[in-house]
Amino acid sequence: MAQIIVMDGPGVGRTFELSNMNSIGRGDSCNIRLSSPKIHEQQATIQLEGNSYSIVSSIAGGVLVNGQSIQQSHKLSHGDMITLADIMLLYGEDNQQSAANPLASPDALPPHLQESTEEQPTIKSRQRFYNNTESAIAGMSETKQASRNMEVLLKISNAIMSKLEVRDLLQHLLDIIFGELPADRGTIFLRDLKTNKLWPMATKTASGIPVSDKVMGSRTIIRNAFETKEGVLTKDAQEDNRWEAGMSIAQQNIHAAICVPMVGKNEQVLGIIHIDTTRADRVFNEDHLRLVTAIAMQASLSIENALLVQQLGEKKRIEQELDIASNIQMELLPKPEQFPKMEGLDVYGVMIPAKEVGGDYYDFLLANDGSNKAFICIGDVSGKGVPAGLVMVMARCFFRPLILSSKNTKEVVDELNKFLVEDTRKDMFMSMLVLAWHPDENKFTWTGAGHEHLIIYRAATKTCKSIRAGGIVLGMMKRADKFFKEQEFTLDTGDALILYTDGVTEAVSEDDGMFSLEEVEELVLKHVELDSAKEINDNILKDLQLFMGKAPQHDDITLVTVKKT
Repeated sequence: MAQIIVMDGPGVGRTFELSNMNSIGRGDSCNIRLSSPKIHEQQATIQLEGNSYSIVSSIAGGVLVNGQSIQQSHKLSHGDMITLADIMLLYGEDNQQSAANPLASPDALPPHLQESTEEQPTIKSRQRFYNNTESAIAGMSETKQASRNMEVLLKISNAIMSKLEVRDLLQHLLDIIFGELPADRGTIFLRDLKTNKLWPMATKTASGIPVSDKVMGSRTIIRNAFETKEGVLTKDAQEDNRWEAGMSIAQQNIHAAICVPMVGKNEQVLGIIHIDTTRADRVFNEDHLRLVTAIAMQASLSIENALLVQQLGEKKRIEQELDIASNIQMELLPKPEQFPKMEGLDVYGVMIPAKEVGGDYYDFLLANDGSNKAFICIGDVSGKGVPAGLVMVMARCFFRPLILSSKNTKEVVDELNKFLVEDTRKDMFMSMLVLAWHPDENKFTWTGAGHEHLIIYRAATKTCKSIRAGGIVLGMMKRADKFFKEQEFTLDTGDALILYTDGVTEAVSEDDGMFSLEEVEELVLKHVELDSAKEINDNILKDLQLFMGKAPQHDDITLVTVKKT
């Protein structure tokens, strides 16, 4: 059975099963009706000729297949991209191959990739997929151009936040890859979990010449990466005589290739990134392989969720979107069982969103430079719901790499501000506190960006002191470094630090009373001598909830407790 799927333009996500004769257009007589005013009443026909389908344009220049205008009947192959005005369609054939191995059937890939699988490539390097951001950052820190590669990951994070359509995102990923690697050609395939086929969703050439009906790639290399879930870097294919039986390699003039699987959260292969060189003077190295593997990791979660969203109806899509966004956000926040062990400190934190998605953020991080230094941050995005949540996720994507590459907390805040100014709406901003713990000196260095007070409890005097964060909120102005100042304070055994967002101090009771900073200090004094940071945190929130009663929560609530041990 063959089908076409609307990949871009009005009606995106719709699937049409093909019969023997199919008319395409916006007219009532068309069995494949496309809802775009730019489409003619009847733009094209697709008909079965023998065992294959062919497409014919009904008007001059009305059909493009893989970027090329067709002048007469054109035989379609699995994975062909068909463009009609402002709508892009994907053609595919379902042969019901084995779900256990979608590459077991030669039909899993377009015909020109069906080379002999008896000869295997010479693998120069392998790289296991990264299963989280931390492992990807650690991998990048081991590359020769670690700082530059961190910048690339920030670009990818930004692309993921700004590209809503999967196809746009994948094309942009190729653009970024080509800007960093000496690639001549590239293709990103996505796996259709229903038919277990790999679909070529984005292609690019360094020359800029549109790709013809030949999607670049080696089936042997792709199958190897798919089965092992490892990215592979091949030796020069032209010098490897074991490629002689794989004629598509020689015919495509591939010298070397990088092929990396995009692996989802359940370790299911979602797709493949395949790039190659056609010139002997353009070579790949192991750092390139690590970078593409990190890019694949970042793209996987976005692709997984986007593909799920496209399969749902509008109402269901919105509900699922919020649920997905909420789950993603909670996954990004540190989990109690994963709180890092910070020398001399006991830490705990909680974020309670007012809606499905919150705009508050907190994090705990350890330095990866061999020192015992640790970092704590808390932030609050203006507004609530999905827009605030998106900015929160964006800030997190920027914040973690910046922590590893910046000299001090002021530089972290300043650089994060520049990113947010560039990539958020002018009515969106974020307050933040960034703290660095230096255990050898029993001190914190910190920088504020328009956030709430820091509450410091001194065990020696059994008193609380609130310190204004200062600074200016992030995202307001690009040149804001003069407003940021790094400060410091010490902690002695028994001392505590409480950080919070304004959802705490602006909590409202059933009789419309509002909580205050002074009342937060009273709760700190009431519970601070409990044994652990978790107990202190939980009991403060419990008393806050008693104050609120049955009144609705109007803002996200985040509370972080740090106790010096």
